This record gives sequence, C-alpha cells and structure tokens, in this order.
Amino acid sequence: MKKNRIASLLAALSLLAPAAAHATNGMRMIGFGAVQDSMGGVGVGATLDGASLLTNPAGIADLGRCLELGGSYFKPSVSYSATGSMPAMFVANDGASLDSGRGASPIPVIAYVQPVTDRISAGLGVFGVAGMGVDYATNLYYGPTLTSYMQGRFTPGASYRVNDRLTLGVTANVMVAQMKYDVASGAGQAAHDTSTTVGGGATFGVKFSPVKRVTLGAAYETRSWFQDFSFDVPARPNPMAPGTTIPGGTDTLAFDQPQSATIGVAVTPVDALLVAVDVQWIDWSSTMGAGLPAYTSDPNATGAMPFDMRWSDQWVVKVGAQVKPTARLALRAGYNYGKMPLDPDRAFENMAFPAVSEHHVTAGAGYALGEKLNVNVAAVYALNAKLEGANAAPPPPMGSGQGIAAYSTEMSQLQIDVGLAYHF
Repeated sequence: MKKNRIASLLAALSLLAPAAAHATNGMRMIGFGAVQDSMGGVGVGATLDGASLLTNPAGIADLGRCLELGGSYFKPSVSYSATGSMPAMFVANDGASLDSGRGASPIPVIAYVQPVTDRISAGLGVFGVAGMGVDYATNLYYGPTLTSYMQGRFTPGASYRVNDRLTLGVTANVMVAQMKYDVASGAGQAAHDTSTTVGGGATFGVKFSPVKRVTLGAAYETRSWFQDFSFDVPARPNPMAPGTTIPGGTDTLAFDQPQSATIGVAVTPVDALLVAVDVQWIDWSSTMGAGLPAYTSDPNATGAMPFDMRWSDQWVVKVGAQVKPTARLALRAGYNYGKMPLDPDRAFENMAFPAVSEHHVTAGAGYALGEKLNVNVAAVYALNAKLEGANAAPPPPMGSGQGIAAYSTEMSQLQIDVGLAYHF
C-alpha cells in the first residue's frame, strides 16, 4: 500500500515536468525560476532564490525562511527539411520544410527554505528540470515522428554554515521521468507508448567568500540513475516483406541523465549592482553518446531501431547582472551560451531530438510589494539555431547504401517566467 502511494505521488509529480520542452543546454533548462532565468541561468556563485536547491544548495543558508512559487511558459519553434537521393521515399517531403506541432509547456518552480539553527538551513523543492521532443505529422518514412521526454525533480536539501566565509550544502535528487516515441512507422517501427520511471542522484555545493563583495561557488551534480523504461510493443505487419509479421514483445531502455560540474563567481562592486558568471560542464557523452541510450532487452526480438545519439560533452557559459535603481525595484539581464552537443552526421536522430539551441538572451525584473512579498518576471529568447549535415544511409531496415544528400534542423525558443517569493 505504501509503495502504491509513493508511485502515485511520483506520477503526479511527473505531470508538472516540462511536457513539451525542447533542448536548451542540451535537454536541460538554462536556469530554474524567474530570477535565475532573467540572469542567463546563473545560480552557483550567486544565491538568487530558492532554486539554489537545484543549482547550489550551499546558497540556501543566505535565504532565511521563504516560500517561492512560480512557473514558466515555454514555446519552441522547430522545423526540419531533407533533400535526398531516394525519390520514392521523399515523394511529398523532399526539400520541404516540416514544422513540429508540439505546443507550449508549463514548467513549475516550488521551493521552501527554513533555517533550523543559526548554522543549518533546510529546504524542499519541486522543479521541472529537463525535456525534449517533436511532433511531425509526416517524415522521411511515410509516418509521424513523435518524441517526448520529460523529467521532474523533488529536492530535499540542507546547508551548513561552517563560518562567516564558508558554507556547504547537499541535495538529494528524487526524480520521475516519462518517455514515449513513435518514429519511422512507415518502415515498420512500432509506437512506444508512455513509460514512467523513477531515479535518484545528489547535488553537492560549496560557497566561499575570500573577501568582502566577492563570492565563489562550486556545485557537482551526480549522474542521475533511473530504472529502465519499459515499453510493450505489439506485433505488426512488415512493410519490407509483405505477408510477414514483425514480432511484438517488451523493449526495455536504460536512459540516465548525466553528471555535471559548475563553478561560479559573484561580485557586488557597489550595493546596487550584482554581476555573476557560471561555467558548467555537462557529461552528455556518458548518457547520450555513441550507441546511447541503450536497450537492455534485445532490440532484434521486436525489430526496434537502436538509438545512436552520439552527443558530445557540453560547456556552458552563463553571465548575469542585477541592478537596483530603488530599494523596491531590481532590473536584470543575462546571456547563456552552450555549444550544441549534436553530431551533424546523425540526421534522423537530430530531427527527433533537436538539441540545437546555443545562444540565449534574457531579461527580467523584480519588485517588492511590501516588506515580505516580491514578484519576479523574466523573458528568455533562444536565437534561431540551425544544424546541417547528412547521414550515410537511412536507419535500418530501410538501409540500401543510398544516403541523404542534405538535411537541416533549426529551432528558436521563447520562455516567459513569473514567480512570487514570500519571506517570513
């Protein structure tokens, strides 16, 4: 009974994840909450809000007792085109630009922080962390291309103030993820309906102030280990061999999320100005590299097309600034850059999982409605990014030695954040 209640809670949490979010820094959001997002996603050297539970839990020591509620409206614009050397496979789409039909997504931020003693603070948060996916009505293989991955995170954490200069923190990451995909149905591939899985990991953080007005921060997020996704696959006709059937069964897929490490610095040259820079490394190659994510079942048993994302590791630079022209008003701006981790030679994979965004410009503001309540807003725009390349041959069973001459995937993103922070 207790196990069922936990499963129900995690399933409910999964509904709060970014249901149609696409890749920003890979498939992770650039920041969490209106304040971080308005400043390019910084949050390791500078403690900005309760989302520090995710980015650097050492920072919650500086927040006092607070409750933060917020959400984001996330709208990507994604398109794909291909020009090939196999006219029979490109009858309607050869050279045409196809637009993904995925709509906008709500992304939640909920955080509560409570000092326990003069040295210890505790916190709890619920966040939408990562997502990606597309919805093309038709593709290269006479069928839809639908992909969806989303991850929500439940984060209990604590910080310990060693002295006036040094603070340590840790967060337990309790996660739920959902995934589904329907690709290359014209080539005999079966739809994989929604599968839900749970996972775990941890984030460790430290903040140190060597001199007044300068703070250094570092955070390490472990790999997030998930249970395998499990998909029931039906038997279906084999379009490559009329009169025969592709057997059904169960496909199980191992799909973890990568470790990451971030260092940051925050400087307050004058009381009204804060400038912060974070540099982050994300280990995508360990979970989205060559031959990954990988089936733990035999894909040949059900005719499943293996994944081969071939993502590389990613370096991300985040820069943000906040100026307070009055005691109540804060104006913010930022920039975020992360080189896309994709391999240009993986045309089909890059259509289905288009993590092409690189440059993000951000802005926002905060206003104190009184002594305790603040409202924050932010806007994030990911400049249109485009990736072009070619595959040596289409995925099996369509492979015939003929290749795609050229393809392109491109995307821009718009995100609007609103948040409330109440300090008790």
